[in-house]
Amino acid sequence: MECAFLTVAVAHAEAHAPGENQWHLFNDFLVCPTTPEEALRFNNSWKTPSVVCFQVKSANNQIHHGWKDTMDTSILYYDPRFVQAYYSLILADLRASPGQPSKTYQVLDPEAELPGPETIVAIDAEFVSVRQPEIEMNSDGVRETIRPIVYALARASVVRGQGEHEGLPFIDDYIAIKEPIVDYLTSYSGITYGDLDARTSANTIVPLKVAYKKLWILLNLGCKFLGHGLRQDFRVINIHIPKSQVIDTSDLFIIKRHLRKLSLAFLAWHLLKENIQLETHDSIEDARTALKLYRKYQEFSDAGVLEQILLDIYRVGREVNFRPPRAGDVEMPRAETPPLQDRGGAAAVAGPLTPSRGGGTAGSAPGGGFGGAASWTPGKGRA
Repeated sequence: MECAFLTVAVAHAEAHAPGENQWHLFNDFLVCPTTPEEALRFNNSWKTPSVVCFQVKSANNQIHHGWKDTMDTSILYYDPRFVQAYYSLILADLRASPGQPSKTYQVLDPEAELPGPETIVAIDAEFVSVRQPEIEMNSDGVRETIRPIVYALARASVVRGQGEHEGLPFIDDYIAIKEPIVDYLTSYSGITYGDLDARTSANTIVPLKVAYKKLWILLNLGCKFLGHGLRQDFRVINIHIPKSQVIDTSDLFIIKRHLRKLSLAFLAWHLLKENIQLETHDSIEDARTALKLYRKYQEFSDAGVLEQILLDIYRVGREVNFRPPRAGDVEMPRAETPPLQDRGGAAAVAGPLTPSRGGGTAGSAPGGGFGGAASWTPGKGRA
């Protein structure tokens, strides 16, 4: 049952207007007066605070950014592995993780690392499935998707893109998912049973709201988000990043007339001479790899050889079918990702072997900042 407490101006039967706000409880069709104490008392077990905003007509189309100057960014500098009290209220229904959580990241230094508009952060996310698609066969023998597959954010990793500690993660959050998980998608998410259970996991488990707030703060600080195939990552995370703040390497290494976007694993093999995603995906590895590819892009652009490099990439790609070839005598195991559902609910049509991982418009971000696949991830669909 859902209800709402509102303070409204209503007619009164008294000779004089009451001296305090008149709070009313709206419960479906039932509306009745209530006390301010009852309206403003929040019991987390059954009440969720919400805010209703009203806009003055004279301020229409005027945007005030002054609030960003006083934005609380302290969450970026808290380490949930050691500041358990900070999350004690939020995670009251979860038991503390046993032992010391694994150290996969180092939080920002509040004295030396202050994110801002010139800051680049490399990001990658992994997902699990919380609802399988419902598909039926119609009278014409055509499969129709009644309800599409639903993904939930399971892990978000953010890596420093500049400065003395470039490539070092400062966020590596595993998400406490409340919905039943129907598929961990381990072969391309790296998430296994128990990784998201605060009672057994050695990872840093946080609520979705905490992970989301960190990304939201970085967004409003003006940071530029760098990664490979970010559009679907942002879509599943449910956050909008302006194109001016997105650097997507899948849009940097592309010849548009070929209509083929290249996988992160293939670009890493060809340009960086590195083999990644051999058996599964790791969000820290993928974020670091995207950052290295961006540095290569800058290097090629500065040298004036980018166009020739792109032609060479596609030439080699055709020779190896746009997949990293065998490592020694053993072929790299690659998990095939099931086709995604498009916005209309229909299954994506099979396309080229190399996935098209859509993303925002790439941008360059000079200076400043911190101190100074042949298999593709769920949700990273075909453009």
